[in-house]
Amino acid sequence: MTDYKIINIREVIYSTGNLKRVLTFFEDYGGWNRVGQYKTDPSVISNWGLGTEVSADEVLIQSDHYPSGQLRVMQFHNVEQEVIRSSQQPWDVGGIMDINLRVHEVSENFEKLRDMGWHGLSDPMLQVMGPFKLYDILMRGYDDVIIAFTHRLEPPMELKAQINLPTHVYKTTLTVSDLEASKSFFVDQLGCTVLTEYAVVKDKPQENMFGLPFNLADKVTCKAVILSIHGGTDVDFQIVEFEGVTGKDFSSKAVPPNKGFMLYRVEVTGIDSYYEYVTNNGVVVCRDLEDVVIEPYGRVSIFCVNSPDRALFEFFERRS
Repeated sequence: MTDYKIINIREVIYSTGNLKRVLTFFEDYGGWNRVGQYKTDPSVISNWGLGTEVSADEVLIQSDHYPSGQLRVMQFHNVEQEVIRSSQQPWDVGGIMDINLRVHEVSENFEKLRDMGWHGLSDPMLQVMGPFKLYDILMRGYDDVIIAFTHRLEPPMELKAQINLPTHVYKTTLTVSDLEASKSFFVDQLGCTVLTEYAVVKDKPQENMFGLPFNLADKVTCKAVILSIHGGTDVDFQIVEFEGVTGKDFSSKAVPPNKGFMLYRVEVTGIDSYYEYVTNNGVVVCRDLEDVVIEPYGRVSIFCVNSPDRALFEFFERRS
């Protein structure tokens, strides 16, 4: 019996060069609701190792009032930034490769998104991924982020919210250089649960959702492990390794204040015990346990760890 509890991945932080454009997409087109708009507290700026001259505006948004899998969209001021995964391909490692959002119908959204400046890595395709059969499209958008828009056929899923983006961030993807090493880190050191494992491989040259050249499609195997940090399936993440192709390594850029999907925030109760658990398991903490102010949670205790390919996970507990 542990004396801590992982509540959920509450939010993914998206650092952007154009806050208004991103909010227009998620709120006006997607139908997401706004939790609140804030000035980033100086304690957070300091915790990230940024100077006192740096400031940021941030807006916390969610789909259909769901409190997990939210996006905190941020725009920094008075600091130099790079794009985390500049001109990225799915097989490039480092940071967060994509977020996944469910839609009512993929092809209809695909055409609308192209008109809004998003670009598909392929046309919409029917995919079989482990136990799931779905229509899927990866699209590259603002700040070179990739979003996977999906419509699951099997097992069937009813999407109740009548908006264009009717679910929260239910999954994210980390492209890793060593699948087994990453799996060991998340399971043995952070205490994550394996939900399923699968592989995507083509039997002949053909178009594919990842945008691989046709002549490589049947020579590259995408191996994946879907993990849950809280034990549930409403918000999870997957680690994937592309065996047979080598891409860029963006690991050094996956830090604040760079632009893109910057980090995860995971809510915990009993954070002192969880901190002890992960450090006893050999996890190197990149930012030690400290109190900061994050709205709308108020004062929180927070620490941060890096995955083997530098995806940042902040763990926090509300104190007030």
